[in-house]
Amino acid sequence: MIKKRYLYASLLSGIFFIILYVILNFPLWLSLLLTVISYIGGILFFKEKDVRVYDPNLIMHYCYLISKIDYFKTYTKDEKIIGNINDIKEESEKIISMLEQKPNKVTQVYDGFDYYLPLTIKVLEHYFHLEKKESLTPKETKFQEEINLVLNGIEKEIKKLMENMNYTKMLDIDSSIRQFEKDNSLKETLEHGGEES
Repeated sequence: MIKKRYLYASLLSGIFFIILYVILNFPLWLSLLLTVISYIGGILFFKEKDVRVYDPNLIMHYCYLISKIDYFKTYTKDEKIIGNINDIKEESEKIISMLEQKPNKVTQVYDGFDYYLPLTIKVLEHYFHLEKKESLTPKETKFQEEINLVLNGIEKEIKKLMENMNYTKMLDIDSSIRQFEKDNSLKETLEHGGEES
């Protein structure tokens, strides 16, 4: 997910580079240096563009995603998976109820929900798709075996969002997502799995 400030800062620094190097004929090294400085300045200047506001329609969308996650319980009798789904659902619902009291925290919650709720759905869809297959690749077998670890990881990240609502410190969602993907090697597995679905 590209945040608006990075997009605006990129556009600004791109234009700045063209003006310096192409139009004003500055040396390449100086143009690049000033472009980097303008990019960093742009990120700081456009920071407010990433602030999101409390939106009842978006809350309804998240409630829909949570109910979709909950519905996956009907596909399995595995108590661990059912437990994981219940935990993710409960933590997400707690966050939604807390948002009404702390609407100033919506940006970090929305950014987290925009990533982790669709990811949970994708993970569960992929898992149940693999259950129907007669033979699995070693990578697919590993994914099936580690489903609980992945769901536990998602639950932990959602808990972090909730815990962070009680503190003034802002959670760095981007870093949290990158670390989560690194720890779980999910991106490649799901992209490959999505092609087969």
